[in-house]
Amino acid sequence: MSKSLAAFTPLPGFDGLYSARKGDLRCTAIRLRSGGLCLYSPVAGLENVALQSLADIGPVTHLLAPNHYHNKGLAAHRDAFPYATLSCPAAAQPRLIKQTGLDFADLSALTSDLPERTQIIDTQGLKTGEVWIEVDGNYGCLWIVTDAFRGPKSDNGLTDGQPELLGTFPKFGIADRQAYVAWLSETAATSKPTTLVPCHGAVVSRANLHVDLIGLLRG
Repeated sequence: MSKSLAAFTPLPGFDGLYSARKGDLRCTAIRLRSGGLCLYSPVAGLENVALQSLADIGPVTHLLAPNHYHNKGLAAHRDAFPYATLSCPAAAQPRLIKQTGLDFADLSALTSDLPERTQIIDTQGLKTGEVWIEVDGNYGCLWIVTDAFRGPKSDNGLTDGQPELLGTFPKFGIADRQAYVAWLSETAATSKPTTLVPCHGAVVSRANLHVDLIGLLRG
């Protein structure tokens, strides 16, 4: 697998969102009300890329570990951005502390600094503490997710291809399948996301994306 690095670049159609990848892993930067940036799922090895390519956009003020598995890049990013707040969902905190030895704040400060039409989604039925970000933009609704879904492996950019389930997710991510499927079905049908920004694989943009996501789980 290629480990090539890409600078943070804007996500088309969504102001204030930037994305960079190392191999198959993606980190997403979100511009906040304060003018700072939140890095959703910092990826090991992207800290210097973030320092260089985000310098003219704003300071990194928040580092978000969105579940308890995505922790490999946290220490290096904490060193690169020593004044940033390192935060995580409450359900993910015990394992993250055990795995990293770092201290984590709750999500309250980040939540209050999110821009308009942007919110944290607390998932239900999972055992990783995973949280998503929803952005209601001018070109539809966008979801930033961690391990729940992935984009196609073969495409490094924006694609209208089919989203996929991350292979390990059903076993290691889901605690209560019935509760998760019911929650996701209702949430996706209400929000109707058209763009998926996963931590794994390509960004997916489809008119009926919410139907595809529900179908993956029900299948």
